[in-house]
Amino acid sequence: MTFISPARQRSRPSRSRFVRFANTGIALARLFAGYKWIGLQQKMRGDAWAEGARKRHHRSSAERLYSVAVRQQGLLIKTLQFLSSRPDIVPDEYIAVFSHLQDEVPPEPFEVILQVVEREMGQPLEAVFREFERTPVASASLAQVHRAVLHDGRVAAVKVQYPGIERLVEDDLKNNALFISILNRLDKTLDLSFISEEMSRMIPRELDFIGEGRNAEKIAANFAGVEDVVIPEIYWQHSTKRVLVMQFVEGIKITDREGMERTNIDPAEVAKILLVAFSEMLVKDGLFHADPHPGNLMVAPGPKLIMVDFGQVKEVGAPFRFIFGQMTRALLSEDDTELGRTFRALGFRMKDDNDTGYEDLGRAYVGDIARQMRAEERGWADPDMFQVSYREMLRILRANPLIKIPADLLFVGRVMGLLNGLSMTLRSKTNLLVEMSKLLDQQDAVMKRNGDGASVEPHHRRLLEA
Repeated sequence: MTFISPARQRSRPSRSRFVRFANTGIALARLFAGYKWIGLQQKMRGDAWAEGARKRHHRSSAERLYSVAVRQQGLLIKTLQFLSSRPDIVPDEYIAVFSHLQDEVPPEPFEVILQVVEREMGQPLEAVFREFERTPVASASLAQVHRAVLHDGRVAAVKVQYPGIERLVEDDLKNNALFISILNRLDKTLDLSFISEEMSRMIPRELDFIGEGRNAEKIAANFAGVEDVVIPEIYWQHSTKRVLVMQFVEGIKITDREGMERTNIDPAEVAKILLVAFSEMLVKDGLFHADPHPGNLMVAPGPKLIMVDFGQVKEVGAPFRFIFGQMTRALLSEDDTELGRTFRALGFRMKDDNDTGYEDLGRAYVGDIARQMRAEERGWADPDMFQVSYREMLRILRANPLIKIPADLLFVGRVMGLLNGLSMTLRSKTNLLVEMSKLLDQQDAVMKRNGDGASVEPHHRRLLEA
């Protein structure tokens, strides 16, 4: 298959919601039917045949989904971007194909981008920019980025939203809700409606570049004085809802290990900076970058971590952070009883509402993986761990179905998964749980020194005892 380079013109996506639904549905049906057929044939043809057949089906399925995503654009691209960042759970054939969507989606022609920029700014392009490169430096699911130079000499990255993308996103969100409602009817083990509901809240925010710029500034303020985390400055005088102008920062893609090694950057050190930064956002700040796929993360000598694209930023309150912290400590201490309590306190609900069910759920979902990672002294979980976890989860949920999953965990879990995939790629020696535990200990020490620990902790702890 020949991949489409950013220099080639972006095709016009189907504007019909039904056609978009059908195209995605057919591709997924062929994918699942192919795996089912291979499974049925394996008994007759043997394991060696099945292994080769699955590899071929991995590749053909990945190429088919890639083709549908490029043709339709919209949210399917974001889904495949997420999968491309999970080498810990997705076969290599999918990673090789989907990774082209991280920042190489076919762009809109320059003439279209020119119209958007001039309409948004209300003046000719040359009135704002001394230089503006026609070919984008990156193109993704909702927008593309061009390098430009302002008249005062500042080098800028100009993020321009694709025209008509709002309608595509609206239709795709409706289609996602329809897919999920069908799945819920086919399998009543778990109600997945929370996924479509949370996506409907979060995804439209990505279309508001003013909001994205404010998100970037809030997170930049939280990292003020931290030298190894870089967040581009927003140039507000030239930014609008659909055009975001910011500082242009160059870096190496975070998954480019060879590029790092050529510039004497240790990938394991990059992983440590990444995991410490996200630990602080998740545990201390309660405001985190919710889309850390490789297209949004770069590395500069130092090393320094560069974060871009703050369209998806999630905020979680102090009660959630407290219980999430207790869950972290329960995982590290291998305390299944406390882990079960935190799962219930976070908002998980099982059909048979008993302590043993939540303990079994917590252990199968994350507990056994955390134990094995610590035993093997690794900073990531590999595919075998996830397969074992998945099988155990299915066994537990068939006996006692989940009837509710906390919405906050959709994006928190997504981030944790992406970080695990990046840790595997970077061969991280840093354990995310350990880093979060260190921060929790530091926070506890500060609270005790300030004399406010006694009043704050019991208030949140009552959530665990409810």
